[in-house]
Amino acid sequence: MKPLIVLRAAIRTLFALYGSFLVLTGLAHLPRLFLGIAVILAGIALGSLVNPALKKAGLYTPPRTIVDPTVRNPVLRLLLQPEVLIVIFGFFFNFFWEVSQIPMYTGINRGVPYFGENTVEMKLFFVETFWRAAFLDALLVVGAYLLTMIVLRNRFWFSEGGTVFGIRRLTVKPWVGFVIATAICLAFLTYLEIRAYDQNLWEYTHLMPLITAKIGLTPIGGLLVSPTLVYLLTRRVCRPGPRG
Repeated sequence: MKPLIVLRAAIRTLFALYGSFLVLTGLAHLPRLFLGIAVILAGIALGSLVNPALKKAGLYTPPRTIVDPTVRNPVLRLLLQPEVLIVIFGFFFNFFWEVSQIPMYTGINRGVPYFGENTVEMKLFFVETFWRAAFLDALLVVGAYLLTMIVLRNRFWFSEGGTVFGIRRLTVKPWVGFVIATAICLAFLTYLEIRAYDQNLWEYTHLMPLITAKIGLTPIGGLLVSPTLVYLLTRRVCRPGPRG
């Protein structure tokens, strides 16, 4: 039955890699981005089809709950799932970070400058732009969490660490997961910044410190800090409980 475990891991890994490719290449194209997320979720679902056979062989390890068993409120149990917490914390942190960078950007409407225009249309455009940017940042942070989960084979790697691709000799501590997830976020964001700059989606003002002509320091700095901060906040709230 061990080949079934390998099969399940292979299905989820392949779908995760392809889904991540779609997300990476779809950061400026929402339908492609959401397709990538759907592919990752489909891989998780398809991998679960192997679970009945594993149960019969006594090789199935049930997922763990993350709240006290005495908590019966289904809404509270849903909100305490690590994926949900990461999206919530990631959204609020990145929204304030995005708004704080307003003076460093210009023309975030395909080259049409709008800062300083006191119109209802521009205010609505401002809200839509930065709320969407914060939501995409939150998806990026949770996507990095999911990819790191696949690598470390532990849903709670942010508090327990894990084993690299299930190899027990390669047991690592949580900080390794933080490094992996942060590297994923930085790679995605670097690609997005370069592509957006090339497409004239925005330009930097003189206030933006630059790493290169196309990459600003503050967006990189934000995602250098936010994944670890979000995962630490999630660890503070979300505690892995007993299996079952």
